[in-house]
Amino acid sequence: MVAPVPEPPENAPIRRRVVLGGAAAIPLLLALGSPVPARAAVLPLPPVDDALDGLAAFLVPGRDAFSVRQGRTSSTDGGVAAGAGPALRYGYDQAIPYPIVGRPFDLNLPGAAAVAAILNLVAIEVDPMAAFGPFAASFANLSFAGKVEVFRRLEEPGLADGTPVRFILDTLPTLAAFLAYSEAGVFDRVTNRLTAVPVGWRISAYQGVGEGWSEFRGYYRGIDR
Repeated sequence: MVAPVPEPPENAPIRRRVVLGGAAAIPLLLALGSPVPARAAVLPLPPVDDALDGLAAFLVPGRDAFSVRQGRTSSTDGGVAAGAGPALRYGYDQAIPYPIVGRPFDLNLPGAAAVAAILNLVAIEVDPMAAFGPFAASFANLSFAGKVEVFRRLEEPGLADGTPVRFILDTLPTLAAFLAYSEAGVFDRVTNRLTAVPVGWRISAYQGVGEGWSEFRGYYRGIDR
């Protein structure tokens, strides 16, 4: 018989066991389609799209279902309508084509799947009831305050220091916000053209690409060097 692992104090740094919510959570996670470590069970793919849309809504709330669920909305479109979620998936899949292994999560998943798994695992630890909700991803089912707590835990000193995971975690809020205000959601990679006015342009009142201003044509006041 394996001796039970003692519970850490409340202020202890996050460990993989804590993130998973303990071994008792594994059957629940499997039943709900949430990921668990490869060492504990066969690892299913996490619900990537819902997790990343939940992240997009967290950084730039809108009037979409993900924003409504978290309790923080906007009267305008936000990151979800901007297509930041699919853009995040594409970006992480391109940037991390190899599985992320080792501490602190031992997920053995690549790209966006690893990112989604981390968000969902910590979401379950923050609120076990996040496994139940309208979205497949537990992170997307959290309240806005719950998502804040997820990132507080992910930013704990020592959690992933000295590993590639730390770099990935640090990119999550910045990249999601950047893509929400970018043209990525409506950029056609085949034609190199926009298919619509980007949401980020509308909500930031950006007037679009300019061809320059007449007062800056040529040299200023005859100065040429």
